[in-house]
Amino acid sequence: MCRLAVAFGRFSNAREILIDVGSSLVKAASMDPYGKDFLNEEKHSDGWGVLLLKISNSSALYHRSVKPIFMDNAVDIIGGFLSNVNGDDAVLAMMHARAASTGTPINIFSTHPVRAETTNGYELYMIHNGSFYRDDIAREVGIDKEYAGRFNDTYIANLALARRVKDDINRDDLAWLLRFVRTGANLGIALVRDGLVTLIVGSYYRVVDDEKKVFRERYYRLYQCELPGGFVYASSTVIDFYKPNFISNCYALSNGEYHKYYIYGDGTIKFVEAWEFNSHT
Repeated sequence: MCRLAVAFGRFSNAREILIDVGSSLVKAASMDPYGKDFLNEEKHSDGWGVLLLKISNSSALYHRSVKPIFMDNAVDIIGGFLSNVNGDDAVLAMMHARAASTGTPINIFSTHPVRAETTNGYELYMIHNGSFYRDDIAREVGIDKEYAGRFNDTYIANLALARRVKDDINRDDLAWLLRFVRTGANLGIALVRDGLVTLIVGSYYRVVDDEKKVFRERYYRLYQCELPGGFVYASSTVIDFYKPNFISNCYALSNGEYHKYYIYGDGTIKFVEAWEFNSHT
């Protein structure tokens, strides 16, 4: 179970804005009241990672560590890459702090964002809060069970999705992946091509009518908020307890709601469409 943030846009002060978002994620990972209520787990200490992309010249920072994000120099790592970004650059940031599910590997491969290569040679990145049925996905696409056991569910899910995806990610691709959700699939997915990124962000979790129903909704709640020059999607803890200074006009996505964007090398950001999926078991 994890906390995440996906921010993108053309920012006049990208470094200040994205460091602010990153700092809020660090705080959320170090003390998560929603995690404590829902899972009796208040820290996300099983690694962290970030993907930073400057779309115009395809420069990127892809960093992962098994250190807790609140015991590493995350802000310095993020800020260093962003020091040469100007207001004309379209920037994508995908940040993730991990709390590993019981019994899943804690290694660099299983630290988000996970990465895979599509059949057309494009790069596919994923960050995830929730869990998939890893072995079912592996069986569906012919991945050896022993091999799959070396990695967590998100790594295998992204590897399997990369085998389906060719030039773009469509609704059917995501619908296929959601068949394998065990608990939830709050996702940020980026398909990176030369001069164009497809971004998918959204929230999905299994509805269970039990004593934890209210806590489950709070934990999986995903917000979309405005930033000066762009947007951020962030886990509930980030917004409800450690709200970044630059954000405004937040709203919570519905359970089963995903958004698709194109981010172009010339700085253009296009909202493509919204998808709705039934999340009831």
